[in-house]
Amino acid sequence: MHTLKVKERATGKANALRQRGLVPGIVYGPAIDAIPIAIEQHDLRVLFSKVTRSSSINLSIDGDERRELDVFLKVVDYDPITDEPLHVDFYHPEVGVPLKLHVPVKIVGESPGVKAGGILNVLFNDIRVHGLPKDIPHLITLDVSQLDLGDSIHVSDIDFGNVEPLLPPERTIVTVIAPRGYAVTEEEEAEEGEIEAEAEGEESPGAETGETEGEGE
Repeated sequence: MHTLKVKERATGKANALRQRGLVPGIVYGPAIDAIPIAIEQHDLRVLFSKVTRSSSINLSIDGDERRELDVFLKVVDYDPITDEPLHVDFYHPEVGVPLKLHVPVKIVGESPGVKAGGILNVLFNDIRVHGLPKDIPHLITLDVSQLDLGDSIHVSDIDFGNVEPLLPPERTIVTVIAPRGYAVTEEEEAEEGEIEAEAEGEESPGAETGETEGEGE
């Protein structure tokens, strides 16, 4: 788990904080009152280089009394010109209550099918899962080193641990498409037809649409 040290702040004067190299933020959740915070810009950059939207973060809050909360990134507002973070929302989940989160997919390995001229087609950049905060993975890593032309990885092929994927077991996540002119078998042709239908029927949510939800939402 990653740790981020922040300071509790008074509300308002966000621009004054930014001029001092601090990023204003807030922590909230169903079991706590909202806590306005200020974060060192450098510390935030370091954190963003290491975590995903589904990473659990230990937030150490320095205020009238020091508090430590396990949180997830909820919303990050960026400056449209400099792309620097302007404000960050953190969500503190209720202990023992499942969440629904989008977990990023990471592809590793070299596919023999791609080496033979095929195209690696990733249909989902992240997968929405349901489970306890402590069980939600930082990444879903998919090894494509065994994928030949026409091969695929489906939801049913992935070990999700103690969380439940919110996609059907037969849904294709990644596949190797044969190049044009390649003689495909009837089975491969049927597989590609199913994949095209899936792609048209459901758009994969990008990383920016990641959400942290409570059970009742």
